[in-house]
Amino acid sequence: MRELREKIAIFRVLGVLVLLLVGCGGDGSRSDGVVTEEPVPAHTREVIVTSDDEALPEGCRPRRVADLLIRFLDAFNQGRQEELSSAFFLSEGPSPPDFSSVDYRPWSWYSSSEIGDDGRVMRNFTTSDQGELLRYFARRHRQGESMRLLKVSLTQTGLLESESNVGFIFVVTREAPDLPADLGGPDRIAYGKGSLNCDNLRIFTWTMDMKTQEKRTEREAADWLCTDPPGWRPGEAVVACA
Repeated sequence: MRELREKIAIFRVLGVLVLLLVGCGGDGSRSDGVVTEEPVPAHTREVIVTSDDEALPEGCRPRRVADLLIRFLDAFNQGRQEELSSAFFLSEGPSPPDFSSVDYRPWSWYSSSEIGDDGRVMRNFTTSDQGELLRYFARRHRQGESMRLLKVSLTQTGLLESESNVGFIFVVTREAPDLPADLGGPDRIAYGKGSLNCDNLRIFTWTMDMKTQEKRTEREAADWLCTDPPGWRPGEAVVACA
């Protein structure tokens, strides 16, 4: 009888362990074989403005632009297509009205380039089509890509002869399992420029580069852009300036 009770106790323990392994997926997979993904944490929402310019349009002051880019990158990281569509607008034209069919060229685009040691582009994605851009965002989300904003600085106004259009430059970190190990250096640095409309707060150009020759840390890579606030650590707050 004692031996029987011991066997029953052992079976109960094994049964609990099996249930725990099935419930947890054991290897991070669901019981139907689909791999589950950990949710990408949202950006810090803290923005530190180190300089401003009252001549900028009201909708395009540094804090508001930083908030817009944070929301855009959070939507990118988490694959929220509806928010991406409302944050980023692409069109081949013929707007603005002074562009004629003879002098046709895209006036809005999204571009991401990966540059090798010899300065040549290893891989590039460029589009001036909204649908193609959203499909690209969806593919990059499936690949596990995420970006985090370090600093953003506003540049010139009056782009495309409209005072409501403002340019910006930025530094981000960019992570993805399919990116080469040496791309962007140890801290995965990427940088670029863009432009947005201050009336509708939609981005309409974005050009971003990532290089294999990058050796700088996050702080070093962003040092040229905006003054470092006292005690600032990259990732704890986004720095914005004009």
